[in-house]
Amino acid sequence: MSPELETLDQLLGGDLSLEIIRKIYPDDDRFLQAITRLLSTGDVTLVAADKTAIPSWRWREVLTTLVDVDKLKLRITQQGIRRIK
Repeated sequence: MSPELETLDQLLGGDLSLEIIRKIYPDDDRFLQAITRLLSTGDVTLVAADKTAIPSWRWREVLTTLVDVDKLKLRITQQGIRRIK
């Protein structure tokens, strides 16, 4: 199973922090590419600690700096659920 599909599968159990999701990927570059792709295709949403969605214009900044990585989570969308079922 690809890391992207593994990410979606893990998210079926609920939101997960970027810190945990990062462990699925072999390196930071692969992580950044995969998560950006999942966000861009609408399979996941990046959410802040207060559960509000991070706007798309902030994704790159947040993912490349990994500021507050333990407070940011990924949430699977209905589209992401359909992709793996």
